Amino acid sequence: MSDEKGAYRSILNSFRFHWLLPLASVIVWWAMLIALMTIWAASDYRIYPSEDAGSHVPYISDIAASGVKPLFIACDAVQGTLFVLALMSERYLRHKGRLERNRYKAEKIMSTFAIIFATIGQIGLVLLSILDTYRHHRAHVICLGIFVVGIGIAAACSFCEFAMLRKKYYEVHWLRFSYILKLGWVIVALGLAIAFVVLMGISNPDPGAIVEWTLAYWYGLFGIILMVDLLPASKRSQQREQKGGYIFGLDMTGSNRNLTNDAEVNCRSGTGSLLE
Repeated sequence: MSDEKGAYRSILNSFRFHWLLPLASVIVWWAMLIALMTIWAASDYRIYPSEDAGSHVPYISDIAASGVKPLFIACDAVQGTLFVLALMSERYLRHKGRLERNRYKAEKIMSTFAIIFATIGQIGLVLLSILDTYRHHRAHVICLGIFVVGIGIAAACSFCEFAMLRKKYYEVHWLRFSYILKLGWVIVALGLAIAFVVLMGISNPDPGAIVEWTLAYWYGLFGIILMVDLLPASKRSQQREQKGGYIFGLDMTGSNRNLTNDAEVNCRSGTGSLLE
């Protein structure tokens, strides 16, 4: 049994395609949104039973509650699982030294909080897909709030972690790039979330629905940013693969070097390109 665990741990340590997790999460999420919009268009832009009077643009949940609920639940569950696994992979790769290590406890706390609140948010997303807006409107809105707040806090924690990492690894351009991407994402997402809440209170429901669709697509971009965060670990593994140490993306040498020496930091900071 211990040999089996050791083999699994060795595979996990050497796997270099962690960036596929957030990418797959984004693909599932955006594919679901496109599918829902296509279903609405194919129905000749029907008015759904859960829509407010005078509405011409349905909310995402209005379409999902009418005949495609299993698709909505399945896509939300798969997307949520992949999203949380992506955050866990980032924490794991830093712990193993395949990404820049967390040197202070505050960074590890922010990373852990990001995982915890992302998990809470994704649970809220799955619950809101089960408790549809037509039959369980109040519970649906509560779960929507849990999702938005959970993901918002998770994104803020991830941003804070990268703000601290950027100060210590100032020479690593990749961290600075990811930090800027996260800052921009948080600012736009916050603005869209505030607009969504404000517009839900007006008599015309269409602007609120349009902002919700925009916010949903914008949320998917956070998965792209997570992919950017994980790509350097793949690049470092690729460099070793070119020396014959990998087969199909798995480390066959048994070595487990950490990203601590100056040569590797210089490579990651720009003297060696990440996308060569």
